[in-house]
Amino acid sequence: MTLSINCKDAGDPVCTHTMYGETEEEVLKNAKEHGIKEHGYTEESWNEILSKNLEHFKKIIKQV
Repeated sequence: MTLSINCKDAGDPVCTHTMYGETEEEVLKNAKEHGIKEHGYTEESWNEILSKNLEHFKKIIKQV
């Protein structure tokens, strides 16, 4: 089963990049890598965002 999460759905008003993975953990790992590489997050700032928004992120993960 492939899962996806879209950056715009996660709250970015402009970015429409979609991350994929076979598990929820893999999708979130790929979202983290994208956030760090493309949006300038640090490991620390991403972890803070994830801890505050984990339920939101889980709700917007889709099966593709």
